[in-house]
Amino acid sequence: MINFIVKYQKLSFSIYYWLLVIIAVSMPFSPFLMSLGQILLLLNWIAEGNFDEKWRILKIRKSIWFFIAFYLMHIIWLIGTEDWKFTEETLRIKLPMLILPIIIGTSKEIPVEKIHTLLKFFIASIISATIFSLFVYYGFTGHEIKDIRDISIFISHIRFSLMIVLCILTILHWIKEDIRISKKQFLLVLIVIWFVLFLIFMKALTGLVILSVTMFLLILIFVNRVDNPILKIFLIIILYSIPFIGIVSIIKTYNIYYNKNNYNVSQLPMYTPNGNKYLHDTLSWEKENGKLVRLYLCEDELRKEWNKRSKIKYDSTDKKGQDLKSTLIRYMTSKGLTKDSAGITKLTGKDIINIEKGLTNYIFEKKWSITPRLYEVIWEIDHYCHTGSTNNQSVTQRFIYLKIAIYLIKKNFVFGVGTGDLPKEYLNYYETHNTGLEKDKWWNTHNQYLRVFATFGLIGFIIFILAFFMPPYFERKYNSYYFIMIFIIILLSFVNEDTLETQAGVTFSTFFYALFLWGADRKLK
Repeated sequence: MINFIVKYQKLSFSIYYWLLVIIAVSMPFSPFLMSLGQILLLLNWIAEGNFDEKWRILKIRKSIWFFIAFYLMHIIWLIGTEDWKFTEETLRIKLPMLILPIIIGTSKEIPVEKIHTLLKFFIASIISATIFSLFVYYGFTGHEIKDIRDISIFISHIRFSLMIVLCILTILHWIKEDIRISKKQFLLVLIVIWFVLFLIFMKALTGLVILSVTMFLLILIFVNRVDNPILKIFLIIILYSIPFIGIVSIIKTYNIYYNKNNYNVSQLPMYTPNGNKYLHDTLSWEKENGKLVRLYLCEDELRKEWNKRSKIKYDSTDKKGQDLKSTLIRYMTSKGLTKDSAGITKLTGKDIINIEKGLTNYIFEKKWSITPRLYEVIWEIDHYCHTGSTNNQSVTQRFIYLKIAIYLIKKNFVFGVGTGDLPKEYLNYYETHNTGLEKDKWWNTHNQYLRVFATFGLIGFIIFILAFFMPPYFERKYNSYYFIMIFIIILLSFVNEDTLETQAGVTFSTFFYALFLWGADRKLK
């Protein structure tokens, strides 16, 4: 028995390492494997024994206690909780925030080359996931796709985009560390290009913003440590280019949307070429590519001619569930066509397919451009300003969620609503206030900072901030590229998402935070 224990202890580190690899590889594909990997990791940690040493490390490593304090806070704040079903779920989902720091923080540090190998496995898994997503998009898997972001079928597209961002920034660091021209470097550059193009293809605006901001901050922090003068100048150029490209892209898209077309109301034709009467609603705010949607409209002709060219009837819905006639009118406006029989004849076969798919503007068919997503955001904001409606609008719906969160924070400023009662409080608000949202859109904050503040109050929010900021201070990891990289990605993701409220989000964030802070050899800079 003693011999078995001795032999197992020798093997336990290898088992520990390969279980970490399995967890990393499973992130974009299998929530089940993510959970199983962590369970096996815990069992291995228990089986290897040596608890005296582990307890000694725990006692002297304050950073671990600061981090797991956030999870322990969930237990303390159970007082007064009414929704125990949600409480049980949130405690289960956040378990990685308790077990991973303790296991990784009390285990032997992983050598640099093994960390690189783990990251290579992770990158290979993400590459596989992007290729599989393309199979989903082109219909090889049989999954119905209503929105391009639905191609990430195992985890949220936003969590997936965060993983891609981590891969891109890791590979860029490897390229920077060895700038010699070689087949390996060429391959790494191709992988980075592929990942960036995939983010654009998936219209992952959150991922692209986090990538740009994180890259900007990393260059800002580390550029003075670069010895190679040519590389340093190149990085400085990138530093200034990032905000410039972002601003130019926004201005360009803004001008497309608000491109002013002057109309002389008195000169608008009253009748179509076929002699039917036009509708010209010059007071309507709706526009596509700067052109007013409600001008040159003759629905009788549209209905008749459209039904000749498509199996989806004019008075039915498109493949996204939108009123087809509305999609058709907006799409034709975006192309500068009159909404009559003459305009229908100018639509190509590709246009007909686009409209049937639910594309409301011809620019949305651009797959390798971020302009369609920026345009969509501007349209949502303009639509919200004119109508106050946010249904089916991912960006402006957040205005309502944030408004409710601020309301709950003011009402429960010191201690919050408690661990399990946030969904109940949100539901109560929806039922007693007219938000204009349909029931299937009655969601929560979509902002981790405000969610924590609303749930745990000011005291809990301070604990939350300390939980993430104090560990790197105690571990002196503010000079580590890898840790700073994941640290910034996590903090930025909290702005737009409840990152820690899903299994994929909390596992990704905690795993790499713990790996780069406690698990990696200190030579990994």
